Amino acid sequence: MSTVFCMAATPFTASGDVDEAALREHLRRMVAANVGVYLGSGGAGEGHALRPDELRRVYEIGVEECRGRVTVHANPPEPRTAVAMLALARHAQAANVDVVQLYPMDAGHAMRPTTAEQEAYYRDLLDAIDHPVALSVHVFAGYMAPVALLRKLCEAYAQIVAINVIGAPVSFFVELRDAVDPRVTLNVRLVNAIEGYALGARGFLAAEPNIVPLLCRSIVDRISADDVSGAGDALARLVRLSTIVNRWAPSTARWVKMAMKVLDLPGGRGGLRKPYLMPPAEELNEMAAAIAALHVDELADRAGALRWDWRNGDVPKDLRTA
Repeated sequence: MSTVFCMAATPFTASGDVDEAALREHLRRMVAANVGVYLGSGGAGEGHALRPDELRRVYEIGVEECRGRVTVHANPPEPRTAVAMLALARHAQAANVDVVQLYPMDAGHAMRPTTAEQEAYYRDLLDAIDHPVALSVHVFAGYMAPVALLRKLCEAYAQIVAINVIGAPVSFFVELRDAVDPRVTLNVRLVNAIEGYALGARGFLAAEPNIVPLLCRSIVDRISADDVSGAGDALARLVRLSTIVNRWAPSTARWVKMAMKVLDLPGGRGGLRKPYLMPPAEELNEMAAAIAALHVDELADRAGALRWDWRNGDVPKDLRTA
């Protein structure tokens, strides 16, 4: 069964607290679109700016709203040590998410861990976590675990159920597919979705479902129906949207919250948590105009929000930028 995963945004209130009501409404949009979720990531989920107790609450709400309907995964932000990752993973376990993703060690201060150091890091975690886990191979880490190491870990630890391959060359993905047991699900990122499915991936991860979950889900549905042309058309529309919003990347959180705000989507009113700041009104207008010009069917009912002019103050009071 193919899956789409949303790297879910974490909504905040105007005072900066986690907006639990908006989070629930946002997650219900994902459930309605049959899109799984990764919660509290260091990108779209602003996980690095959340306290451990806040992450725990985000996981709990995700389980309450999603589990049994769509797959709900925890995505604790990148750690510097196994101890730091384990502490966050414990919160996800306690919330009873379906899967906990384990990021590689953060390559801060130009660190590049050796293969032996990577293995020790993962073994320290996997020896302590009796829960389904996914491993991340992510281009933004600055390095990638060798395929031989990933194979060794999958053979030694049955709780590894997935590997998310984000930004790796096709040759890496094929080598990994050939090396690990088919029981381990391989997922890719949005731009590699069609290519990935052809090569054996069973899902893709993206931040775009925060904005257009139905369009993202349509790629999987069209592939399942052997409609490659239709899947390509859906992916092309998503790439056009990504081209617009990526003007404000990195970080992912910035453009996600901007788009949620100009479209008045659940969770878009509270903005970002520092150190991120919402760009000025002129840039909100620029994004709104560009998205409106795409004529995405799924966003047709957001047309009212797109007509508001943030500079002239004709947006409803509770939607104005601070």
